Amino acid sequence: MSRRARSLFASLCLALVVASAGCGYRLAGTASATSFLPEDARVIGIPLLGNRTEQADIDQRITEALLEEFVRRGDVEAVPSRDGVDVLLEGEIWSFREEPIDFTAEGRFSRVEVLVTARIRLVRTSPETILWSQNNFVFREQYDVPESPTTDIDRQIVAIDEISSGFARSVVTSILEGF
Repeated sequence: MSRRARSLFASLCLALVVASAGCGYRLAGTASATSFLPEDARVIGIPLLGNRTEQADIDQRITEALLEEFVRRGDVEAVPSRDGVDVLLEGEIWSFREEPIDFTAEGRFSRVEVLVTARIRLVRTSPETILWSQNNFVFREQYDVPESPTTDIDRQIVAIDEISSGFARSVVTSILEGF
């Protein structure tokens, strides 16, 4: 084998080694996914989140959605308390913003984007250790506004339920799948 062929072969081998190392990204559910929830955690407490927004009940809706999502996806018992728990998920909702992004021919909005910003953290209770923390957790989702003539209050209740569920899925995925 000529010197040039050996050099080319070595370069190709090096390129293969570098490419196989990857960028560190992994798919959810793979064996290498890392959960921030400790294996020995049996009970997670999720007390009512703080609410710095003017949106009434958003704290209650998101807290309920977090409890439901952990029950649905986790191997832990989720309770709305700080007492007698192994880990605590706590936080505060800083902003809730709705922006119309699409309109009908009549000028009524038909699609809305909602942006929720919060501080969320997962804490081991004994010894007190922060396991996961997001000081600026941002959740953004768009939804269609029904064409039927419902009141703005009805529309907003449905939207808040959808947003709360999506927010909870995003937080729980971040914790359980290490993202």
